[in-house]
Amino acid sequence: MIKVTKEVIEKCATNMMFNLNPGQADLIYEEFSTVLAQIDFLKSIKGVDDAEPMTFPYSEHQKILRDDKPSKPLDSKAELANCHTRLGDQVKLPKVVGNKNDETDE
Repeated sequence: MIKVTKEVIEKCATNMMFNLNPGQADLIYEEFSTVLAQIDFLKSIKGVDDAEPMTFPYSEHQKILRDDKPSKPLDSKAELANCHTRLGDQVKLPKVVGNKNDETDE
């Protein structure tokens, strides 16, 4: 198995046509050790290699899931009447993904 280094991360990013900003390869490299530690932990669990893969998690509960039935969508005015914040004719949601350097709240 190839050893993960900062250079390997940069080469993989280039091969996948990602442009990394300065410092991002270092951050990924630091976080990668956590991923490898978690994989080692999973490998240490007795019998993990003998476990059958779970291909569809709901097969046991299939009888409690309803069948999807086509229906007419709710009118946009009715939808907007149910939301607390709007921006014109759109529902305004709080920002959940952003750069750690972002200081602005929207």
